[in-house]
Amino acid sequence: MKIIKTLGQGPVINMLHGWGMHAGIFSTWATHLSNDFTLNLIDLPGHGQNQNQHLPDQSSDLVADFKELPAGIWLGWSMGGLIALNQALQQPQQVHALVMVCATPCFQASSHWPHGMPEKTVQAFQAGLQQDVEATIDRFLTLEVMGVRNQQQHLKQLKEIVFQQPLPQKASLINGLKLLQNMDLSQALKNLEMPSLWLSGRRDRIVHPDAMRHAAQLANGQFHLFRGGHAPFLQHADDMSTVIREFL
Repeated sequence: MKIIKTLGQGPVINMLHGWGMHAGIFSTWATHLSNDFTLNLIDLPGHGQNQNQHLPDQSSDLVADFKELPAGIWLGWSMGGLIALNQALQQPQQVHALVMVCATPCFQASSHWPHGMPEKTVQAFQAGLQQDVEATIDRFLTLEVMGVRNQQQHLKQLKEIVFQQPLPQKASLINGLKLLQNMDLSQALKNLEMPSLWLSGRRDRIVHPDAMRHAAQLANGQFHLFRGGHAPFLQHADDMSTVIREFL
């Protein structure tokens, strides 16, 4: 796994982005944290500058792919949070603390996890990828900012960041949706050994704040709710950085 950029000084934080994105999404936020931490910005397999790699669709293969990253604090946003949580459960010696940003142990709704995304929505993204990858990512970005104040301004900001890099591999995007659809780590949260912090956006339409609040309770972790939607760190980096510093 290739670390795209390292900056700052202090304890290590490995930062994992979400589906269809790349590590550049964290550039501004990482600057806020760099006085206190060493930030490793990582492109997921098949995304950004790691185009030559392939994102697997099995959790066991994910563990093997991410074992080469240095031990430290793991911060995962959205799908990156699911991957970080999986690593924390399977390789606890590698994860000293876990920061989940708009991320859930069970992405798709089920009978025991009612606040997940509806199955039909996930299937719609899967179908869209077969037709037009860029348009599908564009629709996902629109969903990320839905209901947020200054929605169009934030959507423009997201697009400018995301489309700075080549589009992710189609196969890795498809496998990413399979992971989001099939992985359910909710029952394993009680086994989480390290401290965990769960940061949610009040208007998030992708990962409901109630899902994160419930996950934090199951993991005996801390929960904080911020203004904003699915990517609150783009507008509220200072506030979120303060909470992370206090937690760690």
